[in-house]
Amino acid sequence: MLKTTNIHLLFIAALLGAAMSVHAANKPSLQRANWDGLSYILDEQTMTAYVDAGQKVQGDISIPEQIEAGEDIYTVVGISDKAFKGCKELTSVSLPSTIRTVYRSAFEGTAFYTNKEENWEHGTLYIDSILISVDPDSIRSKYIVPERTNAIAVGAFIDCKELKQLFLPNTITEIAPETFRGCKSIRKFKLGSGIRRIGKDAFLNTGAWENEGNWKKGVLYIDTCVIASDKSIKPVYVVRPESRVMADAAFAENTALQHIVLSPRYKEIGNETFAGCGHLEYVDIPADIERIGDKAFADCSALKELRLPASVKELGVQSFSGCVTLSEIRLPDHITTLPNGLFYQCQALQKVSWPAGLTRIGKGVFYGCVTLREVKDLPQTVKYIGSGTFCGCYDLRTAVLPDSVMQIAAHLFDGCSALTKVTCSDNVYDISEFAFRNCVHLEAIHIPDYLFRIGQYAFAGCLSLRYAALNDNIEVIEQGAFMGCASLEKMNIPLKTKHIEKQTFSGCRALSEVNFHTKVEDVGELAFENCTLLKKTFLPEKTEVHKTAFKGTKTIITRVPEKTE
Repeated sequence: MLKTTNIHLLFIAALLGAAMSVHAANKPSLQRANWDGLSYILDEQTMTAYVDAGQKVQGDISIPEQIEAGEDIYTVVGISDKAFKGCKELTSVSLPSTIRTVYRSAFEGTAFYTNKEENWEHGTLYIDSILISVDPDSIRSKYIVPERTNAIAVGAFIDCKELKQLFLPNTITEIAPETFRGCKSIRKFKLGSGIRRIGKDAFLNTGAWENEGNWKKGVLYIDTCVIASDKSIKPVYVVRPESRVMADAAFAENTALQHIVLSPRYKEIGNETFAGCGHLEYVDIPADIERIGDKAFADCSALKELRLPASVKELGVQSFSGCVTLSEIRLPDHITTLPNGLFYQCQALQKVSWPAGLTRIGKGVFYGCVTLREVKDLPQTVKYIGSGTFCGCYDLRTAVLPDSVMQIAAHLFDGCSALTKVTCSDNVYDISEFAFRNCVHLEAIHIPDYLFRIGQYAFAGCLSLRYAALNDNIEVIEQGAFMGCASLEKMNIPLKTKHIEKQTFSGCRALSEVNFHTKVEDVGELAFENCTLLKKTFLPEKTEVHKTAFKGTKTIITRVPEKTE
């Protein structure tokens, strides 16, 4: 018997690791691509791109609004930390209107940055409408950010020790993480009416943060925005109705909070807003909320029920991960994507109502949802289901995949030990690695007519699998594909399969008949190891056989001459 391992746990940790930290520094760290001489970091979840670090450029450059990678188009939304740092001959930069986040250090050391006579004006450095950096020696007690400013770079106001008052224009919609962190003299902020998002720790250790008058019943308000909270908050808290924005992580790790009523003016719940609120049971969400950010409710272990209004259009990565008592959720119809790890380790989740227009389910969305029993009624609009989506759903019995899904992704049902039936379309062309590993109660599987590939260990450890009728279109059966399928009795090698790879049928103790065709070129190492019921094997004359291919068997190999016309 193939022993159950924790390899799939390690895989999912690696699989989700990058995706779950997308906003750790307010930038994605997933795939990379080159476009027109520049390197970019791609976020496949949001189809956005950041200019990557370590560029070697000179002269004048223009960043495009969009780039192409493969068949996809990504919108360029940011310039990463140290992207052009040290490019001494970079003289000018043009940024698109799509840019939301720029790091001050992205341009440090460039000719553009160091040429203060030509590029700095009144102690400030701009690129188009983005304020990149402020000279602390030129900015004194009060500063009014010009109306032409649409964004402020991360860390732009570092070391402005004498600045006491700061006024932002209505044109600025987002304050990046740590933008004013450590500006201890700034006691007064006037935030423009255009502010929609405030990054984590944007005001940490500023004068306004340290001013006790800004803290009301355990909550820090700056202007009409909620910035942070502490343990002195009441268990039931009603946010001021005039409040219009909550900063990312505003209530994070606040275990004193049990019930919160949000302001009716809110349009979104930011990243990590309630992450780690272990005693939070109820959240009154306003009717007009459109977005719930990354890890917004992560590890809210007491949250039993959450009603999402119909207005919600976007959910962030791991929004509800670790909500171990959440048993049911209805997803609004405007949602088209379930992002990576959305319900990761929601151990009580039993029922999900799918959005009518759903097109994409990300990686590990239901990983570890151990009480989820069935997956059905998925909309036919769903075209993609990501790796490890149902991995570790130990109580999952049946799954019906829409006809629009053409690939069974890696680790999709890995470790679903109660799974007995999976329905999929004949259009599926690929069953990826570890897709059904350790599905010990899976007795039969429909092999799609157009299947091309069965990945590594795809059915390894499927102890009850008795028969799998492989179609002749299958060209690739990878290493260990049926390893440990102890009940598998008969196998016809597809006509297009030329290689029997390492350990493909190792441990198939009930396998008594294997039919090879004349074009099989080789049988690999330990391919039929311990297939103890395999008594006779007929192989083509030209087929190469590894010396351990039939180790642990007593089969008699008979060579069959190739048929001639």
